[in-house]
Amino acid sequence: MSHYFTNNSDLESNEKDIYFKILDKEFHFLTDNGVFSKSGLDFGTRLLLETSVNKVAKRMLDFGCGYGPIGLVYKTFHSDSDVHMIDINKRATELATKNAKSMHLDVTVENKDGLGGIVNLYELILSNPPIRAGKTLLQRFLTESYDHLEDGGELVYVIHKNLGAKSSITFCEKIYKGVQVLERKSGYYIILCIK
Repeated sequence: MSHYFTNNSDLESNEKDIYFKILDKEFHFLTDNGVFSKSGLDFGTRLLLETSVNKVAKRMLDFGCGYGPIGLVYKTFHSDSDVHMIDINKRATELATKNAKSMHLDVTVENKDGLGGIVNLYELILSNPPIRAGKTLLQRFLTESYDHLEDGGELVYVIHKNLGAKSSITFCEKIYKGVQVLERKSGYYIILCIK
């Protein structure tokens, strides 16, 4: 079985257009089979963006970017920010690159499994991580994010209460200087971790 958090190049392509609004701005994205939330912007990502898109950072990372909604919406609101987007799924990063080009946004998109080999430090990391990939991968994401934040930098991620929100908070409290819940809605938690 193929998952959006793997790199399956054999999956049949069926590109489609989706549309949504964030803070009264309209967005158009191209999606495809084999990527997360291909039919439209999911509730968790929407809540993350509505809660965090106004945070200002010179260097921002979209960790697990999918077809690009987090990084590209952020770049639309912060044109001066250096936005870096990564995902293990090659089809997702190809879509993110296409979407960036069609939106005339200058961002860096890379097909990568985690942050290994990246030397940059970021002021802000935003993510809807692949929770269904398992606890080990989630903890790796939380640890790698810490290692790639500047002192005082912030990680903001979304997670559902039934998929380990409280245990992820407990894990983060052992690593980060500050951890708080920024928003809670329909079972989704937006969690802020400060290095």
